[in-house]
Amino acid sequence: MTKERLVTKASTKQWFWMLTIITSLLLGFGIGQLPQFHGATAEAQEGDLPQLADDLDALKAEHKKIQAKWRTELLVQIVPTLADESNRVKHQYVDFLKEMGNSGTAALVAMLQDPSKRVREEAVEALGEIGEDERQAGRNYDAAAIGLAGALADASDDVFREAVSELGDVRPTSAESLAFVVPALIATQTKGSSSARDDVLDVLGQIGEDLSESGQSTDAIRDALIVGLNDDSSKVRTNAIAELSDIRAASTETFTALIGALVDDSKSVRNRAEDALIKLGRGHAGTITPLLADVLTDTQSANTRRRVVDVLGEIGEDLIKKGDSGEIVVKQLLIALQDTDADVRRNAADELGEMRAKSPDAITGLTQALNDNSKTVRSAAKKAIRRIEESK
Repeated sequence: MTKERLVTKASTKQWFWMLTIITSLLLGFGIGQLPQFHGATAEAQEGDLPQLADDLDALKAEHKKIQAKWRTELLVQIVPTLADESNRVKHQYVDFLKEMGNSGTAALVAMLQDPSKRVREEAVEALGEIGEDERQAGRNYDAAAIGLAGALADASDDVFREAVSELGDVRPTSAESLAFVVPALIATQTKGSSSARDDVLDVLGQIGEDLSESGQSTDAIRDALIVGLNDDSSKVRTNAIAELSDIRAASTETFTALIGALVDDSKSVRNRAEDALIKLGRGHAGTITPLLADVLTDTQSANTRRRVVDVLGEIGEDLIKKGDSGEIVVKQLLIALQDTDADVRRNAADELGEMRAKSPDAITGLTQALNDNSKTVRSAAKKAIRRIEESK
């Protein structure tokens, strides 16, 4: 036992001495050349100094690239030699790579193939820290983000969940990293527990928000979130709607999916869908109104038609506040004022009053509703006419 411990200890020291030597050699490689260059500069004529200074800067930049490439390659080559080492040695190497920053990323990605779940999890944590640090410093962090995307396919749920969490902190936005990260997230959005699926949608939504703010396309993320509306978990479906709203995905595809969610079995999903339609529909009346109009004539659910009237009223009110006549909405609310369900008719009258719809057609429709066979509808029509008259 004593002999084995001594061997392990000696082996550990051997690796870290080797790493130290490698790093020292790499760091010292170009530095030793600089005195020679400075000597040559000193001998040059005064008129050549600016050009020589530029040459020196170019040499330094090229040296840095070569140095970083060599360092990265050497660190990766060490990973296979750790196969027979203890997990303790591997943990120490992961910590060392984390300290190396971007140079250690490729080696950490290689360590994602380690048989030990814990080693893989620590490698993911290190990639996340490097990615976040590089992002905050304004440097390129594609390698870390792509490495984390690869970890999403890990067989261990713990490693997978850690990769999702780290991607949420790293939040890649470059075309290079998104080409890997978004498809990898989409491929796992049905994986694991409802909590894990919820986390994946969170990360997709976070990335989508960043893309939206920078004016980039969110179509791929929008489509993935729409898929989330079919999840077995009402919590996941509710979250999918929230993320669609946050990335401001105002499109025919989004509106169609959200309108479909108005008939969801879960009240929280229906409520969130209605709120999202109102939020996204404002400013997109021309796109959403025809879709809502179809529901008024096609759906069998009176509750759904009532919710559609709510959405139409909010959109119409926004239009009128902006100086628009709101006729595109008024037309549909007048159709709802003839609905077979009294609650839908009452709701339509309320919304026309809230809008302060001043068109002659609105007044005519509400006046006719004063003779409705439902007391609540007659009362709502009377109140709506009064509001419109007062607003004039």
